[in-house]
Amino acid sequence: MRSRDVARKIARDLYALSAEEKTTDALERELREIAASTDRESGAAGDVVQAAFPDASCGFRHLMGLLVRDLVLGEFLSVRAESESVVRVRVITAQALSDDERTRLTAKLSRVLGLQVKLEESIDPAVLAGARIEIEGRTLDGTLKAKLDRLHQMLGSSGER
Repeated sequence: MRSRDVARKIARDLYALSAEEKTTDALERELREIAASTDRESGAAGDVVQAAFPDASCGFRHLMGLLVRDLVLGEFLSVRAESESVVRVRVITAQALSDDERTRLTAKLSRVLGLQVKLEESIDPAVLAGARIEIEGRTLDGTLKAKLDRLHQMLGSSGER
Protein backbone atom coordinates (compact mmCIF):
# COMPACT_ATOMS: atom_id res chain seq x y z
CA MET A 1 0.00 0.00 0.00
CA ARG A 2 1.39 3.43 -0.95
CA SER A 3 1.96 6.13 1.68
CA ARG A 4 -0.70 8.38 0.11
CA ASP A 5 -3.25 5.53 0.38
CA VAL A 6 -2.33 5.00 4.03
CA ALA A 7 -2.63 8.73 4.72
CA ARG A 8 -6.04 8.77 3.00
CA LYS A 9 -7.26 5.88 5.16
CA ILE A 10 -6.02 7.59 8.32
CA ALA A 11 -7.69 10.84 7.21
CA ARG A 12 -11.01 9.10 6.50
CA ASP A 13 -10.96 7.39 9.89
CA LEU A 14 -10.02 10.63 11.68
CA TYR A 15 -12.76 12.53 9.87
CA ALA A 16 -15.42 9.89 10.60
CA LEU A 17 -14.54 9.83 14.29
CA SER A 18 -14.37 13.63 14.61
CA ALA A 19 -17.65 14.08 12.71
CA GLU A 20 -19.34 11.57 15.00
CA GLU A 21 -17.97 13.36 18.08
CA LYS A 22 -18.59 16.81 16.55
CA THR A 23 -14.93 17.76 17.03
CA THR A 24 -13.92 18.23 13.38
CA ASP A 25 -12.91 21.89 13.75
CA ALA A 26 -10.81 21.12 16.83
CA LEU A 27 -9.10 18.18 15.11
CA GLU A 28 -8.31 20.29 12.06
CA ARG A 29 -6.77 22.97 14.30
CA GLU A 30 -4.64 20.34 16.05
CA LEU A 31 -3.44 18.83 12.77
CA ARG A 32 -2.57 22.31 11.50
CA GLU A 33 -0.67 23.02 14.74
CA ILE A 34 1.35 19.84 14.38
CA ALA A 35 2.08 20.61 10.72
CA ALA A 36 3.11 24.18 11.52
CA SER A 37 5.32 23.14 14.41
CA THR A 38 7.21 20.47 12.47
CA ASP A 39 10.42 22.03 11.19
CA ARG A 40 10.56 22.23 7.38
CA GLU A 41 14.35 21.83 7.18
CA SER A 42 15.07 19.09 9.68
CA GLY A 43 11.57 17.69 10.10
CA ALA A 44 12.08 17.98 13.86
CA ALA A 45 8.83 17.48 15.72
CA GLY A 46 7.41 20.52 17.46
CA ASP A 47 6.07 20.98 20.97
CA VAL A 48 2.65 19.54 20.11
CA VAL A 49 4.07 16.19 19.00
CA GLN A 50 6.50 16.10 21.92
CA ALA A 51 3.65 16.78 24.35
CA ALA A 52 1.53 14.05 22.74
CA PHE A 53 4.35 11.48 22.85
CA PRO A 54 6.60 12.50 25.77
CA ASP A 55 8.16 9.06 26.24
CA ALA A 56 8.64 8.28 22.54
CA SER A 57 12.01 8.37 20.84
CA CYS A 58 13.04 11.41 18.82
CA GLY A 59 12.80 9.27 15.68
CA PHE A 60 9.19 8.33 16.38
CA ARG A 61 8.20 11.95 17.15
CA HIS A 62 9.99 13.03 13.98
CA LEU A 63 8.00 10.46 11.97
CA MET A 64 4.68 11.54 13.50
CA GLY A 65 5.37 15.20 12.72
CA LEU A 66 6.35 14.44 9.12
CA LEU A 67 3.39 12.12 8.64
CA VAL A 68 0.90 14.77 9.74
CA ARG A 69 2.65 17.66 7.97
CA ASP A 70 3.33 15.99 4.64
CA LEU A 71 0.50 13.48 4.28
CA VAL A 72 -2.34 13.35 6.79
CA LEU A 73 -3.26 17.05 7.00
CA GLY A 74 -3.73 17.42 3.25
CA GLU A 75 -5.74 14.21 3.00
CA PHE A 76 -7.84 15.16 6.03
CA LEU A 77 -8.67 18.52 4.45
CA SER A 78 -9.63 16.78 1.18
CA VAL A 79 -11.82 14.20 2.91
CA ARG A 80 -13.52 16.90 4.96
CA ALA A 81 -14.14 19.10 1.93
CA GLU A 82 -15.62 16.19 -0.04
CA SER A 83 -17.81 15.06 2.86
CA GLU A 84 -19.11 18.55 3.59
CA SER A 85 -19.39 19.66 -0.10
CA VAL A 86 -16.94 22.46 0.57
CA VAL A 87 -14.12 23.70 -1.61
CA ARG A 88 -11.09 25.23 0.07
CA VAL A 89 -9.87 28.36 -1.60
CA ARG A 90 -6.58 29.98 -0.65
CA VAL A 91 -6.36 33.73 -1.23
CA ILE A 92 -3.01 35.47 -1.06
CA THR A 93 -3.03 39.26 -0.78
CA ALA A 94 -0.61 42.01 0.23
CA GLN A 95 -2.78 42.93 3.21
CA ALA A 96 -5.67 41.37 5.06
CA LEU A 97 -9.06 41.43 3.38
CA SER A 98 -11.75 43.57 4.96
CA ASP A 99 -14.88 41.82 6.21
CA ASP A 100 -16.80 43.20 3.23
CA GLU A 101 -14.16 42.03 0.72
CA ARG A 102 -14.08 38.58 2.33
CA THR A 103 -17.87 38.28 2.24
CA ARG A 104 -18.14 39.41 -1.41
CA LEU A 105 -15.27 37.16 -2.56
CA THR A 106 -16.69 34.13 -0.75
CA ALA A 107 -20.17 34.73 -2.19
CA LYS A 108 -18.89 35.20 -5.74
CA LEU A 109 -16.67 32.10 -5.59
CA SER A 110 -19.56 30.04 -4.14
CA ARG A 111 -21.81 31.12 -7.05
CA VAL A 112 -19.17 30.40 -9.68
CA LEU A 113 -18.06 27.06 -8.23
CA GLY A 114 -21.50 25.89 -7.10
CA LEU A 115 -20.09 24.80 -3.75
CA GLN A 116 -19.72 26.22 -0.29
CA VAL A 117 -16.35 28.01 -0.12
CA LYS A 118 -14.03 27.93 2.85
CA LEU A 119 -11.59 30.80 2.44
CA GLU A 120 -8.04 30.44 3.74
CA GLU A 121 -6.22 33.76 3.71
CA SER A 122 -2.49 34.39 3.50
CA ILE A 123 -0.65 37.67 3.45
CA ASP A 124 2.37 38.12 1.20
CA PRO A 125 3.74 41.67 0.84
CA ALA A 126 5.43 40.62 -2.44
CA VAL A 127 1.95 40.47 -4.03
CA LEU A 128 1.93 44.33 -4.07
CA ALA A 129 -1.77 44.60 -5.06
CA GLY A 130 -4.57 42.33 -6.25
CA ALA A 131 -4.88 38.70 -5.22
CA ARG A 132 -3.68 35.22 -6.12
CA ILE A 133 -6.41 32.61 -5.71
CA GLU A 134 -5.61 28.90 -5.45
CA ILE A 135 -8.41 26.39 -5.94
CA GLU A 136 -7.66 22.67 -5.92
CA GLY A 137 -4.24 22.96 -7.50
CA ARG A 138 -5.18 25.72 -9.95
CA THR A 139 -4.01 29.30 -9.59
CA LEU A 140 -5.74 32.45 -10.73
CA ASP A 141 -3.12 35.16 -10.48
CA GLY A 142 -4.58 38.64 -10.53
CA THR A 143 -1.72 40.25 -8.64
CA LEU A 144 0.00 43.41 -9.82
CA LYS A 145 3.29 41.50 -9.78
CA ALA A 146 1.90 38.87 -12.19
CA LYS A 147 0.51 41.55 -14.50
CA LEU A 148 3.86 43.35 -14.52
CA ASP A 149 5.67 40.07 -15.20
CA ARG A 150 3.36 39.34 -18.17
CA LEU A 151 3.89 42.87 -19.50
CA HIS A 152 7.65 42.47 -19.13
CA GLN A 153 7.51 39.17 -21.06
CA MET A 154 5.42 40.72 -23.82
CA LEU A 155 7.74 43.68 -24.17
CA GLY A 156 10.80 41.45 -24.03
CA SER A 157 9.53 39.03 -26.65
CA SER A 158 8.32 41.78 -29.00
CA GLY A 159 11.82 43.26 -29.12
CA GLU A 160 13.44 39.97 -30.20
CA ARG A 161 13.71 39.55 -33.97
